[in-house]
Amino acid sequence: MIFRAALPSDIRSIMDIEAASFDAATRESEEVFLSRIEICKNCFIVFEDAPSHTLCGYFSAEKWECIPDNDKAFSLEHDPASSHRPTGSVLYLSSFALLPAYRAKGIGKKLFSQSVDRFSSGNPEVKTALLLVNEAWRGALHIYRKNGFSELRRIANFFSEDGVQTDGIVMTKAL
Repeated sequence: MIFRAALPSDIRSIMDIEAASFDAATRESEEVFLSRIEICKNCFIVFEDAPSHTLCGYFSAEKWECIPDNDKAFSLEHDPASSHRPTGSVLYLSSFALLPAYRAKGIGKKLFSQSVDRFSSGNPEVKTALLLVNEAWRGALHIYRKNGFSELRRIANFFSEDGVQTDGIVMTKAL
């Protein structure tokens, strides 16, 4: 698997991965992803399947100054220009996704772990990793817990999963 920085030219593949990974109510727009690629250059990587050179997943993040007390900071479609701070000490993992063909094989766990390690070693100012996950996403919760993340708080009815409101779980990990 090749890890590389996301490029604006990757946007179609990124959006295909997004559509294959998330319910319509949870998907973020092309504009938000392009903004993350531009503003958070060293915090957005794609996973390229080495033999086929197919983009099979991505990991996007932003650096924040602190863990926000206000749950609104986690809103979908938030503008990374207003939240990303190049010298921030909190790495907010805004999105992680893999195409279905690459799931349930241990690949996600490995790529997630390697991505967090890559960002924490390349950004010594970052002391904490932070993410938000839908309580219904059991596979993702398993990966995050196995990587040392623990629940900080919940945001009631943050997600809509197949028309059902579900809580968002804010998780953290010291780096």
